[in-house]
Amino acid sequence: MLRFEVGGEDLLRSRFALSPLFELDGLLRRLAGLSQHRLPGPWLTRVTPSYRRLRQDPAFRAVLALHAPKEGAAFTAPPSQGLAQTIDDDLAAVRSTPLPQARAEIANYGPVTDDEAQAVLDSPDVVDRLADGLEQAWHDLLAPDWPQLRAICERDVVHRAGRLAQQGWLAALDGLHTRVRWRDNGIEVLRSSGDRTVDLKGEGLLLVPSVFVWPGVAVHHEDPWPKALVYPARGVAALGRQPPVDFPHLRG
Repeated sequence: MLRFEVGGEDLLRSRFALSPLFELDGLLRRLAGLSQHRLPGPWLTRVTPSYRRLRQDPAFRAVLALHAPKEGAAFTAPPSQGLAQTIDDDLAAVRSTPLPQARAEIANYGPVTDDEAQAVLDSPDVVDRLADGLEQAWHDLLAPDWPQLRAICERDVVHRAGRLAQQGWLAALDGLHTRVRWRDNGIEVLRSSGDRTVDLKGEGLLLVPSVFVWPGVAVHHEDPWPKALVYPARGVAALGRQPPVDFPHLRG
């Protein structure tokens, strides 16, 4: 279990946020076969040609190399700072990543067997090249659908903000996810990998509705990023009501 200790200042500073790059990260996981949950059939058919073209670019393959089944390099999908966050804001955050930090995270995922992708990861301008790969993937794979997906997330925020204002945190978190609960002045996230307590230290918690995290939940609790809880937006389950499927035909 992961527990966020919540004090009075944290309640005042906690806020909702959106994260375009986190959504792209979730989409890439589904296309790369790292999730057992598939895209709806028409959506998968529509984006597959673009995904195949992108895989011809070593920078994009380097982006994919920084993904594991349950995690990925944090600097390529930084938490958002608020509801007005744009893809340009997210990409700027990626490009501002100090090279030593990027190198330290990249070291957790290599070396890779793809020599061209490894060359990107070893390059002195690796941060910019990864950001370029993410930017192209955004425009080719997700940008056309983003207005609709953003609207789903924003409707969730309106719903939960209303409950928060009227009934407090217990009501706002009710139904957020079966693994999330409010208990003894803290937010607990039930998980299978060990116990940890994170003190928010008066900085608050970002609550980030997501389309592609469904049906799970995700947390950011490592510096230098803000502490964040990413949860499925209300109504998003209908987008994923497909049987689990593997995507070996998309990997090559």
